Amino acid sequence: MISKLVRGAVLTGVLVAFSAPIVANAADAPMTKADCKKAKDMKWDKTTKACVKK
Repeated sequence: MISKLVRGAVLTGVLVAFSAPIVANAADAPMTKADCKKAKDMKWDKTTKACVKK
């Protein structure tokens, strides 16, 4: 029983560790077309309506 709890805790820690940088990068990206034009090395993708790296 304890080994299942430890295994679950380790799995949760690994998932959080790998997903945290993805969420942090997504929060930094400009959300509007005007903000995207101001940002360096970014361009507006018309199909996804999102700002992406060049």
